[in-house]
Amino acid sequence: MAEFSIPPARFATAAVGNGCLLDSRRALYHEGQGWLAVADMHFGYELNRAREHGALLPQWGMEATEQRLVDLLCHYQPQTLVMVGDIMDGGGSVRETMRLLGRLRKHVARLVCVEGNHDRAVLKRNEQFVPWHCGDGFVFQHGHRFAAVLNATGGGAPAVHITGHEHPALQFGDGAGLRLKLPALVQDRIISANVEHWILPAFSPWAGGAVYHSRNERLATWACSEGRVLKAPP
Repeated sequence: MAEFSIPPARFATAAVGNGCLLDSRRALYHEGQGWLAVADMHFGYELNRAREHGALLPQWGMEATEQRLVDLLCHYQPQTLVMVGDIMDGGGSVRETMRLLGRLRKHVARLVCVEGNHDRAVLKRNEQFVPWHCGDGFVFQHGHRFAAVLNATGGGAPAVHITGHEHPALQFGDGAGLRLKLPALVQDRIISANVEHWILPAFSPWAGGAVYHSRNERLATWACSEGRVLKAPP
């Protein structure tokens, strides 16, 4: 039987504002502040769905996910890796996720784990999760308790709130039935709160994603594909 191998990824970047680069490998990097952020990794999705729900899925996602993240860390060499919630998929992948976090600490000086709605208590007890993480002009939170964190971190203080949770995507069509859906970074402005809200693409290869709609002012939407970052027309 042939061994499974992961080919080197092609990637591209785009400047998306506030000193940040969006990497087509579904990560956000700030060179000046030295952090790399990813959201919704859902590590162990295939194991959790098999153990908890009896689903039969190919066992390839964990290796591919870890390799992509390690490639990003080796490329950017950030001081801090911020994992913006839903690091694990569920109770069926606790051990595997804990081992992954241990391996990641060998690649980065500081690992920040933000609580997501999929992250189970046993993982949070062992890994010192935080409900949110504040940087210089940025607040990282998963997004499932957005209003509460917004109020707790100063309400109308100017900042960019970086979240996940929504698994945003862009859908393209050719008018003849062909459909292509790509994970996306969404940038909104919440005028009443004087903040910008950026929603990261889901890092998990299992996340299909959905077109994200909100009542906020849309600033930009960026699609991530292999080797390309595409800015959607307004």
